[in-house]
Amino acid sequence: MINNALRHAGASVVNVQLVCGTDLISLNVQDDGKGFDTAAETSGTGLNNIRTRVAAVNGTMNIHSSPGEGTEVDVEIKI
Repeated sequence: MINNALRHAGASVVNVQLVCGTDLISLNVQDDGKGFDTAAETSGTGLNNIRTRVAAVNGTMNIHSSPGEGTEVDVEIKI
């Protein structure tokens, strides 16, 4: 996600928060890049690979983004 923000979104700031609780791991990544339409089909594999890996451990992943507004990705995995 950090690589995507720097390489593809042109972000100048990337904030990462990782919280490990007793029963949940929570990851939040926010950037100030160019953003994208989350409803549009993409040809990239980066976020799709992350989504597949999160699903493999029964986690959830939500992406909030729109053109010109940056991107926020939230991942939660129960442990």
